[in-house]
Amino acid sequence: MAQPDSVIIDNLDENDGKNNISPEQLIHFVDLVNTPKPSLNPIIRRIPLISQSLTYLIYFKLVVIYLFLTLLFNITLPITNPLEFIITFALFPLFTALVYFFEVGIKFIIFLQSLSHSGNNQKVIDLWSSFTNKDIRIASLDDPDNHSDDNRYPTFDLNRAELLLYTSALMLQRDTTLVEKAQKDIIELKKNPKKTRSVDIKKITDKLLESEREIQKEAKEIGLEFISITECNVIEGPYGGLYWSESHNFIIVSFKGTDPLNLAEWLTNFSLQRMDAKQFLFGEVHSGYYNNLFPNNSYSSTKSVKQFPALRLVEAIRGKANEIYKRTAQRVKVWVTGYSLGGALATLFYARLLQSPASLGDNVDICDGITFASPLLGDNDFAAGFQSLMNNEINVNKNFWRIVNDNDIVPRYPFGFHVPNLGHFLSKINLFNYINVGDEVRFYQDGSKPSSERHLYGSDINYLFIKQELNLVDLGTFFGFYDQFDSSTNGWNSIKNIFTVNYKVNSNIDYVTPGFIRNHYSYRYFECLEKARKYWEEPKKNDER
Repeated sequence: MAQPDSVIIDNLDENDGKNNISPEQLIHFVDLVNTPKPSLNPIIRRIPLISQSLTYLIYFKLVVIYLFLTLLFNITLPITNPLEFIITFALFPLFTALVYFFEVGIKFIIFLQSLSHSGNNQKVIDLWSSFTNKDIRIASLDDPDNHSDDNRYPTFDLNRAELLLYTSALMLQRDTTLVEKAQKDIIELKKNPKKTRSVDIKKITDKLLESEREIQKEAKEIGLEFISITECNVIEGPYGGLYWSESHNFIIVSFKGTDPLNLAEWLTNFSLQRMDAKQFLFGEVHSGYYNNLFPNNSYSSTKSVKQFPALRLVEAIRGKANEIYKRTAQRVKVWVTGYSLGGALATLFYARLLQSPASLGDNVDICDGITFASPLLGDNDFAAGFQSLMNNEINVNKNFWRIVNDNDIVPRYPFGFHVPNLGHFLSKINLFNYINVGDEVRFYQDGSKPSSERHLYGSDINYLFIKQELNLVDLGTFFGFYDQFDSSTNGWNSIKNIFTVNYKVNSNIDYVTPGFIRNHYSYRYFECLEKARKYWEEPKKNDER
């Protein structure tokens, strides 16, 4: 049976003006056709706290179902693994309830700010400019990578990281109400797809373009173009898009992440259920993140299931890369980035590109991936598979950087995130079997020197391995008592940061937000990157002398 999107597209007349819709717009349209409709009516979702309340109620319902099935098939779990049982079915639901009431307070403050017209409508670039006197440079993606053997010049490019963080943060500017209206129009088209004409699709794609007008406007100020490509199987959640430049030969694949003030979205970050990812990746990964990019029916082989968000992104990259190649006659560099939940999606997508690089065509070079505030997403098998790809000879000069801001809680959850060898001692189904991938670089709000297991000032050809041994210090890390990245000074400041506001606040909400949540904001990431700039500039200044 033909799918609605294929009927709508294939039924268009060749002379019906399809050419006035760009290929990327058409891909986004097809993606929206296949995006599930929200379960709640848009009007109901606009009522304060209704949507969030239902999100929490749905979560508690899933906890009850999961508890029933767990005890049904493993009734000895409370005895054989009491820590996992207590955290999953007692501490985490309690934490969720506290988060809900905290969000109620945040929404109330936002409501009061809207009444007093004191809400902050600053552009991202204007807010970030208060932390630096330097411009965000798109040329950093064209700069040659550092491969210095003298251990002075950094392999981590700070300007590049700030640009990619900026593209991720911009994606929070989209008007989701217009996307919902576009989907509503598509639902009407599905009722009689054979009567669809290009003019109908053009109206929908125009709404989608209008929804991202603010993103395009800010991106143009630094010489970038932008278009959304996929809704990642959900409305009002993460989505993926492309940035490119008319005067350079690169493409940035960027994913929008969790809204820091929508704590209901944080439940996705903090849930721990995994699923088998072997159909498209390897190991087991977080089920919520996986379903944002790949089909949720891992056993189906039908053609319709193979049309999924990750594939539409690949199709869009390939088309845009061919267009850029015709103009520049140079291979197109592709960078992947994302913030928060978007960082997890960027990791999965980057892993997929490493696994099948030929899917992008002959004119593309896959470059580095850089994520910000990314939660953990895969088990020990996924981490081993990812590192195996990074260790491949064709990828040995690629880097996958994972940026963490001080005591941001999202990249630190669950416990044990810094014990990569822990997976060898946990059962396959253990909820704590989550391992970080890539190279972490942690920045600090007190301006301390960034920490990393990699040499930031040396050759960037490093092979990645998972350690096999486990010691008592690692056990301290697992329970959150010790962090190998934090010195005593940094550790103390991380604790102190929970209770103090020692920086220029963006809004009154910052005063009541705990440090481990406040440091999850994208502008806080930019702030700590700028505070560390001196560590990248000093070696060059000394060399010039």
